[in-house]
Amino acid sequence: MTQINIQLGQGKVSDLLYDLMTSTKAKKFRAGFEKKNGEYRVGKFDLLNRSTWKQTDGTMYKRKGKKRTTDADEYILAHDLDKKAPRNISVKRLKWFSVGKKVYKINRLEVNEDITIVMFDKVKFTALKTLITKGDINE
Repeated sequence: MTQINIQLGQGKVSDLLYDLMTSTKAKKFRAGFEKKNGEYRVGKFDLLNRSTWKQTDGTMYKRKGKKRTTDADEYILAHDLDKKAPRNISVKRLKWFSVGKKVYKINRLEVNEDITIVMFDKVKFTALKTLITKGDINE
């Protein structure tokens, strides 16, 4: 289990997530999260900020040049490599992610609306198949 003390005002969970995702030389990562409608979603993503990309139907899409509309502390802006489009992944609803051969399961404990304790548990790589299908590991 990776334990990191984040003191008030000095660090955010999204910063720690970004550091863990970019700590290896792997550019891609997998993530499992819950969508707004409660549906479980798994996908392959990367953190490259693209201005143009090729869509699944073969056409090119160009970003309109407008600034980001979501809060960077609450959402991870990632590019979906399967659906070939940008996605906002909620930090609160993220269940697990894997970078290279490292798999992290995220556990949350909400003390009150101001304080949330987030733990990043390192999980064996063999548990990745269970996380992809079920979204949780019963240990």
